[in-house]
Amino acid sequence: MSIIAMGLGNATLGRRTRSHDGDIITETPAKWEYDPAGGCLAIWPLNPETMEPSGPAEIFGDWDAGHYLPKVLDMIKPNRRINVPDLASLIRKAAKDGLDICEYCPGYGCQECIVDEWKEDNSDE
Repeated sequence: MSIIAMGLGNATLGRRTRSHDGDIITETPAKWEYDPAGGCLAIWPLNPETMEPSGPAEIFGDWDAGHYLPKVLDMIKPNRRINVPDLASLIRKAAKDGLDICEYCPGYGCQECIVDEWKEDNSDE
């Protein structure tokens, strides 16, 4: 793959309503629509010859950089070492050593913070 498309927009989850017998009564497919003011980021591979999608889109919240940036790096597969250290491992190791990096946070909101997620993940053990 040589082209990755990214766009802001709005994602709508699909919905299916069934009768008591299991028959589908109504169905609305999931969709993503381009909107520069949208709150979702879509990432999808493009065929460089046709400029058509060559795989499925993945949808992230526009605020969710902790998840969409690693996905982009995985898609481009850089040939050189990137200039971002493995922050997840650093934070997990610091937490294991008793350092709570969150003490330095001005109150970002733990439920939406990737650091809080990394601290809870023990995959480096």
